[in-house]
Amino acid sequence: MELQAAAPWRPRPCYEDPSALSRALTRRVLPLVGAPGRYVGGELGAERNGFSGTGANILLTFPDAYEVGMSHQGLRILYTLLQRTEGVFCDIAFAPWPDMEERMRAEGLPLFGLESRRAAASFDLVGFSLGYELAYTNMLTMIDLAGSPLASDQRGEEDPIFLAGGSCAINPAVVGPFLDVVFLGDGEEMLPEAAVLVRQAKSEGLGRTGILARLRELPGAWWTGCPGPVLSRAITDMNAYPPPAKLVPVIEPVHDRLSLEVMRGCVRGCRFCQAGMITRPVRERDADKLVAAAREGVAAAGYAEVSLLSLSTADYSGLGDTVAGIQAELAGTRTNLVLPSLRVDSVDADLYERIGRERPRSFTFAPEAGSQRLRDVINKNITEQQILDTAREVFAAGVKSVKLYFMIGLPTETNEDLDALVALVGQVVGLAPRGGDQVHVSLSPFAPKAHTAFQWAGQISREEIRRRNNYLARPLRRMKVKVSLREPEVSFLEALLGLGDERLAPVVAEAWNRGARFDGWDESFDFSRWEAALQSCGIDPEPYLAPRDPGSPLPWDNVDVGVTRSFLQRDWERARREQTLADCRLEIGCYDCGSCSPQLQHLFSLPSGKVTPAAGVEPEGISPDEPPEFDPRNRDPRDPGREQKKWTIWRQQAATKCWYRMEYAKTEDMAFLGHLDFQRQLHLALRRSNLPVAYSKGYHPHPLLKFGPPLPLGHEGLRECMDLALTHACPGWDDDLNRTLPAGLRIGRTLMVGSQNPASIDQVVVRFSYRVEIPGGDEGPDRGQIAAKVGEFLDAPTWPYVRHRPKGDVNMDIRALVPAGALVLEDDPGANGSAVLRLSLLRTRTGAVLPVNEFLAALLGDLLPESRFCRVVRTGYHGRHHEGRWYSPLEEVGESNLRYWLGRHING
Repeated sequence: MELQAAAPWRPRPCYEDPSALSRALTRRVLPLVGAPGRYVGGELGAERNGFSGTGANILLTFPDAYEVGMSHQGLRILYTLLQRTEGVFCDIAFAPWPDMEERMRAEGLPLFGLESRRAAASFDLVGFSLGYELAYTNMLTMIDLAGSPLASDQRGEEDPIFLAGGSCAINPAVVGPFLDVVFLGDGEEMLPEAAVLVRQAKSEGLGRTGILARLRELPGAWWTGCPGPVLSRAITDMNAYPPPAKLVPVIEPVHDRLSLEVMRGCVRGCRFCQAGMITRPVRERDADKLVAAAREGVAAAGYAEVSLLSLSTADYSGLGDTVAGIQAELAGTRTNLVLPSLRVDSVDADLYERIGRERPRSFTFAPEAGSQRLRDVINKNITEQQILDTAREVFAAGVKSVKLYFMIGLPTETNEDLDALVALVGQVVGLAPRGGDQVHVSLSPFAPKAHTAFQWAGQISREEIRRRNNYLARPLRRMKVKVSLREPEVSFLEALLGLGDERLAPVVAEAWNRGARFDGWDESFDFSRWEAALQSCGIDPEPYLAPRDPGSPLPWDNVDVGVTRSFLQRDWERARREQTLADCRLEIGCYDCGSCSPQLQHLFSLPSGKVTPAAGVEPEGISPDEPPEFDPRNRDPRDPGREQKKWTIWRQQAATKCWYRMEYAKTEDMAFLGHLDFQRQLHLALRRSNLPVAYSKGYHPHPLLKFGPPLPLGHEGLRECMDLALTHACPGWDDDLNRTLPAGLRIGRTLMVGSQNPASIDQVVVRFSYRVEIPGGDEGPDRGQIAAKVGEFLDAPTWPYVRHRPKGDVNMDIRALVPAGALVLEDDPGANGSAVLRLSLLRTRTGAVLPVNEFLAALLGDLLPESRFCRVVRTGYHGRHHEGRWYSPLEEVGESNLRYWLGRHING
């Protein structure tokens, strides 16, 4: 079967112009899709200009949603490195959600770079970061939206070069036919080398074919049919590549924090773990460099949380110094330091106490198997006693819940092992103060991975996975434990695509043609598409998932990750004998896995300099900014007497505050940010500005901000209002804040309110004013038709309208919502000949605000096919005095201040 789209699609040529693409995007596409902030770009630290006909232009892509991709550390690292490479322009793109894909195809809009708004076809390289097998179909969506053939051998000189890297690229056979070249291993050196190569090749006049030939000569480059094996790349010194910090997402990502990779690699030797094998040896960053990166990253981005990342953070030799150093550097900045889930045998009670108030309210660890026998098989070198001791310690430390990760279907697993899992969870439940309500168990089916000792093991059937799920879920739920199960079909596809060869490429293409998108998301996954694709391509999946002979060829034999096949075979035999293997760094020395070489060795963190401990609450003092250790929500506090009294005193302290009311503008692309994402942007900007912001009390303090009525998604606002509290009067604070706000957000007029709490803006506003541009031509009525409708509306005593709401239809008279003289058709046309309406709307009797788009649809009816294509700008909102005079929220503060000072003067 050929690798091609069922319905060939090409973008409209006019969108080769970035300005034309941008206009269509903001006026005809984004108003009709969910979460439009995913597609606007404008991230802090991103580069919008720099595209060059002579330099290398690279589009880094992630085949998943924006929120997932912007949390991916690898993508951010590579973007930062390419930004620093001379003569290279780098942009980013993510997989469009199905509603966005549909609108893009309907409009003829190509895949584009978020920052430059340039079509993907105009870039030299389009690189995919492949971290999950079920994202392969999203990669095909992006290739097709770029206007290129799916199959690499069908592309011509006008197409960009499509390449990929990431953990899934370590078995590239399945996706190889879609890609021109695959980069194996660490990309920090390889991708900048490729960018420089492209720049030089273009200067020599080489085209796509010549550039691709040179890219394939790079060490670590793989392609379908290449001579092998190809050795994956590995950087020798993590300190040479500072962690990325300055690329701040526009909307909230999955992990909204500053993430610092403390080390790469793990030699614990879990036999199911691909990441631990392909990232060897261990290379650590120096503690001092991590502390500096935390300081600079928080200052540049404004994050309120720092996370230390690695496959096993507790094994990082500089962890204590790093934690102490970061706490000292960030003391007083209201920045939390968090650690990922830790190994059961590496929980440091002293370190856990040092994190103090920042320690998580939940604790996660992964025993993986219930019995000691099975833990020995998988080389999970922890004992049942260590698991129980850790659970006892974390519950005693005040943790509210514990999450346990287990795998089912591991090699040699029996019902006795499943019974041991239930018994182990029962003992953990017995340690929890409130029993099973505090324990969460996650059960995931085992999926064999390439380049591991279990690559020969095979996967149990989907029917057997369901049986074991039910076998475990019933007794666990009787303990009131929360149980999470994964669909057997998801694990089936993960194993199939992870262990597959090039014969599965047509299956991926066929599933994509049948509509497979975002298969890693529960709401999008449809296994029937994959079943139909396998049947259509005549592929039997069972041989791929059956146990394999260790001597038989494997699809990934032409990929060399450093760890040798002979070592994996020896480890597979050890697993069958239930023998364990210890950490080679600390206990038994080298066991010749093949990952180390004279040029590539384990690299440990250098000892840090002297670290000043972070300042905390004095034993007898109570800081108004930092709460005492006692948590009143804990039903079983360790010190309910003195600490509770200190907490009560702290809670009742009234910190000094100075309130300001401001007007702000939210325009251009920022209009497509929802209200919560707008608040997030403001919080980050306040932290970057270093203004003396006043915070709420409690264990999750937040800046004291009061917002006016939120703008509807897609609407711009010129005089929106909000209140901000600072700890003291601060002249010029608005200029400081404006310097840190992203484009499209600006503070305008401000007035000091003082220490008194300002009246709620939302409660006083009753009238909303707008400027609306109604498109003409094919998208809307001409000016004469609009004028006739406006005249008819103004002459009518009533104008009935039915609002369709989820709880039932609402009959209303919208004529009563328009004050006298508040609906005017301007004489001068707007942009592109659009008609311009100025109007004001009052709140309904229930206090609701009728959306302008609904008003326009009710006013113009069939004359306006799509009201969301109109550009709506809210020009202000007003309250009303009892005598009938309109006033803005800022004028209300000015009048209140005047009355206050006159009263003081008159009363002496």
